[in-house]
Parts: sequence; C-alpha cells; structure tokens
Amino acid sequence: MGNSFSCRRRPAKLRPNMPILQVRVFGLGQSGKQSIVGFLKNGKPCLDRSLDNENMDMQWITHKNVKMLFWVSEQAIDKEIANETVGVRALIYVVDGSDPSRLPLARDHLHYQLKNATGTPHLLILLNKCDNPSFVFLEEAHDALDLDKVSDRHVRIYACSAATGEGIREGLDWLCSKFYINKGIYISRKGTTS
Repeated sequence: MGNSFSCRRRPAKLRPNMPILQVRVFGLGQSGKQSIVGFLKNGKPCLDRSLDNENMDMQWITHKNVKMLFWVSEQAIDKEIANETVGVRALIYVVDGSDPSRLPLARDHLHYQLKNATGTPHLLILLNKCDNPSFVFLEEAHDALDLDKVSDRHVRIYACSAATGEGIREGLDWLCSKFYINKGIYISRKGTTS
C-alpha cells in the first residue's frame, strides 16, 4: 500500500490564457494564401497542392509569443466575410508578385475589402513569389495597388516567397510589433510611423 500520489504526474504550471490576435488573410485566387499560412503553421515551405482541399480556413499560429487566429478567405466568399470582421485586428493581403497583369485586379479587390471592413485593422501586404524571375519591384507594386490612398491604418508591403519562406516572418514581425497587451487584450499601437 504505497502512497496514492506516487504515480501521479505533477500538474503542469498553469499560466493565464494568452490573448488572441485575430488576423484575416485574403487575396485573389492562386496568390499563395494557403502556402503562406502553411509555412507559418509548420515552419517550413509547404507547397503541396493537396492542401487546397483541406480545411485551412482557420489556423492557430503562435509567432514570437503572440497567439493568433488566422482566418483565410477565398475571393468567392470575401463579400460575405467583409462585414464579419468585427473581431479582426489585422489584415494580411497576399498578392501574386509574379503576374503584373493582375495587379489592377488585386488593387480593386483590396480597396473594395478595405472599404467594407469594420474598423481600421492594420494591413500587411505580402507580395508573394519573389523567387520568380518575373517578380515586380516593391515600388511598382506599391504604386499599382494605390497604397498611398490608404491613410487610415498602418500599411506595410513585404516581398516574400511561400516556396522558400523568405520575407514571411519579417512581415509577421512588423505586424506583431503594432500591438501590445493591456488587461488581457491586444491594443493597437498609435502613431504615424509604419
């Protein structure tokens, strides 16, 4: 008759619940949204096309002690989701940087979504496929997307590659730096610097 506690595990140290930063990831079809979220989730490039069929519309990701809930939306359902962004504090817009002919369509889509979004969440633009030889310059994409007209929120554009992981973490670093925790919730940092 041994001690009844001898085989029990010591309880794990409990920590208070981490606040959750809700992020909406959107963009035109074939821009690389799923691949970028897959990279952030797994920590390595994930270009498996079978992932498009999996349920990846919601993913939990932790980056530098920031727990985030990513909502990935396809272009076909963006109109329905645009008005349901009440809890979303940040937006990630993924653009195919290897196809300059689609930049005007991407611009129209972006500005439509920003016009219909609730509040003014911070905007991170990931110009994907920078490893492609036909990749556009950041300045060209900035001008083509009319980012100078977006003055009501923090905006930053990063070149990235879902195939190599280049630039993705740097973009997320910038996004996470725009928030701080106060009384268990994420608060946007104020200021005009981007």
